[in-house]
Amino acid sequence: MSTEKIRAEVLNLFNQSFELYERSEIEKSWAKLAEAHIISQPFAGLHTLVHWQMLNLAIREKNLTEIFGQLLRLFVAAPGSVLKKYPLGNSGRSNVNMFKPQSIDSELQEKIKQLNE
Repeated sequence: MSTEKIRAEVLNLFNQSFELYERSEIEKSWAKLAEAHIISQPFAGLHTLVHWQMLNLAIREKNLTEIFGQLLRLFVAAPGSVLKKYPLGNSGRSNVNMFKPQSIDSELQEKIKQLNE
């Protein structure tokens, strides 16, 4: 497993998310962070960093539900990753139960497979 490739991809997704936010494409910006979340779940530091980025976007959007949800997730992300108790495919958003697995589309599954080679 190439942790460096995964880290680089997560950072790339952060950049894409920010660029989309700057163009007022908010839902697409969240989608990039959700993708980063799914990729980062097995890695405590990256997983927590994704929730930090999600919190930052929620603050910029003044979305109180998302802010509180991300604050909670910041506390459970690292332990969940370390203990391998994270729901596969979960978007990391506050509108989804943080313990609920979600399906991963085939394109993202392929990307994850390639990142892990």
